[in-house]
Amino acid sequence: MTNSSNWINWFISLVVLLSACAFSSCSTINTVEPEVNLMRVDVQDVTLSHVNLLADLRVFNPNDKALTIQGVDYTLHLEGVKVFSGKSNLSQTIAPQEYGRLILRLSSAYWDIIQLLNKLPNRSDVAFSMEGSILVGGNRLFAQRFSFAKQGIIPLQKTTP
Repeated sequence: MTNSSNWINWFISLVVLLSACAFSSCSTINTVEPEVNLMRVDVQDVTLSHVNLLADLRVFNPNDKALTIQGVDYTLHLEGVKVFSGKSNLSQTIAPQEYGRLILRLSSAYWDIIQLLNKLPNRSDVAFSMEGSILVGGNRLFAQRFSFAKQGIIPLQKTTP
């Protein structure tokens, strides 16, 4: 009798756990895709082997409930050259109808930068495209992945001697 009651208790616990997971995932089922925009890219530092930048993403939550960002995958092309790619496992909650900021650390080898610089002589701006996906949901197991793709122009700042 003890074995059967242990098995029944185990089964009930499993059903309760699975139900809790299913109900926690319901909050992301009707989620409207957040809007992602690249606001700026700044040089953080330059090392002997890499250039490190910070990308400032602005994310708008168009939903009537808060969204929890679980992570971002991204690739940044400048003038058609894949310069940066990576993954960030940040976690941030954005209130309904509000904007949030995500700061991504981008790192690139000099070879990619040299390819880019060869395309830039006498240019006043740089074309960019950024693709990626954003993972949204309070529970990683049931989170939704939304893709984004942005294109535009980044003006180059001229330095004067």
